[in-house]
Amino acid sequence: MAVYKLKAKNNYGDMPKGYEFQVVSATIPIPDVNDIEKEIIRLGFSEQAQSYKSSGNFEVIKG
Repeated sequence: MAVYKLKAKNNYGDMPKGYEFQVVSATIPIPDVNDIEKEIIRLGFSEQAQSYKSSGNFEVIKG
């Protein structure tokens, strides 16, 4: 498992631009879409924010 730090490139629903969070994922070199979505849900963001689950919407830093 790898730990990734993600930083929002723009405002995504109720997730503000620059928001940072960590995702644990078994995929390398980028986190799996499902793992990103689960973390966004766990953090309590809206369905609109959840729709931006692609790693391309975030600056991804492997932790």
